[in-house]
Amino acid sequence: MIVTDVSLNNFLSYESEKVTFAKGLNIVYGANAAGKTNLIDSIYLCSLGRSSRHSRDKELINWKAPAAGFGVELKVEKRFSTHTVAITADEQGKKRVTVDRLPVQRIGELMGVVNVVFFSPQVIGLVREAPADRRRFMDMGLCQQSKTYFYTLQRYNAILQQRNKLLKTYKGRASLDSMLEVVDSEMIRTAAFIIKERAKFIAKLKPYAVNEHYKLTDGAEEFSVSYETEAVDPDNPEEGLRRLAASSRSDDLRLEYTTVGPHRDDLKLSVSGVDLRKFGSQGQQRSAVLSLKLAEIASFRARTGETPVLLLDDVLSELDEKRRNALFNAIDGIQTIITCTEPAEFDGATYFEVKNGHCTRK
Repeated sequence: MIVTDVSLNNFLSYESEKVTFAKGLNIVYGANAAGKTNLIDSIYLCSLGRSSRHSRDKELINWKAPAAGFGVELKVEKRFSTHTVAITADEQGKKRVTVDRLPVQRIGELMGVVNVVFFSPQVIGLVREAPADRRRFMDMGLCQQSKTYFYTLQRYNAILQQRNKLLKTYKGRASLDSMLEVVDSEMIRTAAFIIKERAKFIAKLKPYAVNEHYKLTDGAEEFSVSYETEAVDPDNPEEGLRRLAASSRSDDLRLEYTTVGPHRDDLKLSVSGVDLRKFGSQGQQRSAVLSLKLAEIASFRARTGETPVLLLDDVLSELDEKRRNALFNAIDGIQTIITCTEPAEFDGATYFEVKNGHCTRK
């Protein structure tokens, strides 16, 4: 998979710009706040339908022309097809998405058109941060591979929000139990699907991650990654979820929110039996995240036959020489777009300088 062109119109720091990328390694350099990350974000937007940094689409409009809205158009070449993704928003942030000039009515239809693996300083904190960050890692990978997963996750989150609202609004009322019975039936069904898919995703990812980590550490550490869920059997979670829903009902009523389900699950990462989330050194944590990201590429390629585009946003300074070398050895043959402040020398790389709101190929 190759992103060939990205055209920007009033998108963040860019008023009007078109960038044509090379197939291999692309180095985007410039001063801090020049707009390098904004360029990366436009590709991320066309992949997942949302920004990697901004929660509202209105925030993506160039501040110099707020009434004009924004536009991003991306062209991608895949093994057997080419596609054009266009995303626009008006001054209120109302978004419109098209794929090959045809309107996309549901954002899930965008999933899988442009696939990316995203790596940033914030992602490096994946191991030490809250479980929500590790769940997001799983969900982002799965949503790009499966529209069904994307829609089911949306459905689960909507049901969860509805259930929590019922717990708060109808607390103490006799009708609450019967309403929860109806909601819980659908919630368990969607939750079971999410848990099964996450468990399969991590099972397929694990051997690649273990192999990448072995290379990173010269075999000095034994890396392990596993999916943690309250459902007893992730391969057949329905029975466990029903039991947990019943046993947690009193706690849910008291706390006024849902205490069990895939929104509470986690990803366990350990090295030689030591839980990295609690006790890992900074170097070990970075090696673990790098291993996961490289494994994500390999796993995605094995599952879909396509190689995702790798977006590395200002991470080189976060990695020591050994980890940088491991990274560059692993990305051979993968279109990679790297942002950095200084244009380090890399064999065969294509360079772009971001300055004064423009990205110029050198």
